[in-house]
Amino acid sequence: MKKFILFFFAFLTLVLSCERSNNSNIMYVFKGEVVSVSDFKGKYTLWRRRNGLDDSKEMRRNYLMRELSDKLLFEAGMKEGVDNIAEVSQKIENFKRRTIIDYMQKKTKKELFSIDDQTVRKYYLDNKDQFYREKLYRIYAIRTYSKKSSNAILEQLRNGASIRMLSARFSDDDNLSRNNGDWGLFSEDVMDELWKKDVLSSLPGEILGPYLDSENFYTIMEIAGYAYKRHLSFLRTYPLIIEKLVNSQGKEKWNSYQNTMISEYGAKINLDNLNWEQ
Repeated sequence: MKKFILFFFAFLTLVLSCERSNNSNIMYVFKGEVVSVSDFKGKYTLWRRRNGLDDSKEMRRNYLMRELSDKLLFEAGMKEGVDNIAEVSQKIENFKRRTIIDYMQKKTKKELFSIDDQTVRKYYLDNKDQFYREKLYRIYAIRTYSKKSSNAILEQLRNGASIRMLSARFSDDDNLSRNNGDWGLFSEDVMDELWKKDVLSSLPGEILGPYLDSENFYTIMEIAGYAYKRHLSFLRTYPLIIEKLVNSQGKEKWNSYQNTMISEYGAKINLDNLNWEQ
C-alpha cells in the first residue's frame, strides 16, 4: 500500500506538471498515453449526462481523479498479480465464458436456421408497420480494423475534420466508405448494447468511440441528427426479422441440435432425477 501511495503522489506531480506546461491540449500523460483535453471532456460530458449530474469544477476534478485512480489501481494490481487470485480469476473466467456462449448461440442459430434474403425481405414488406418508429438517430461512422488508425482518426475529428470525408477515405467497412460515412437511421431497439447508452446520452455533432465491436471493427460515430415517425430500413431490421423467423420455426431444430451436441460430447443426463419432492 505504501508503494501505491508513493506512486500515486508521483503521478499527481506529473499531472500537475502537465497542467503547468505550455501544451494546454494535454489533460494528462500515463505510461506514454497522452489524453487530450478534448477527449477527456467528451468522456466526462457523456458520463455526466448519462448519470443526470450537473457540471461543476469540483465534479470535473473528481472525475479526473477517479479516472487516474482507476488506472493506477489497475496497474498496481497487475504488478501484484491480482488477476491470479482465485476470486478475481473466477470473475474474469465467468465473463469470458458468458461472452463465448452468447457469441456461439448467435452464430449457431444463424447457421442452423437457414433463412435466405428473399424470405427476410418478404417478411419486411408484409409486416412493415412493425418497424415504424417515433424517433430515430442518424449516425455517421468510421470503422477500421486498426486501433492505431482509429486513434489517429479520432484526433483528426477532435481537431475539426469531417467524419464523412475521413470515412470515405479510411473506413474498412465498404458500405460506409461508399456512402461517405452515412450509417443510416437507428432506433433504440436496433442499437448495439456496446454504444447504445452513449448515443442516447449524446447530442448531435458529438464524437463517440472508438468501440471494438463483435465484427472486430474499431467504430467511431457522430450523431448527425434525428428523424421522426419513420420506418426502419430493411438493412436495419434484418437481425430483428431473423430472430422473429427463427422463433416462428419452433424449438424442434434447436432441440435436435442440442441432442446432437449432448451425444457428441458424451454428456449423461438422468431426467428422472428432476422429480424430487417439493
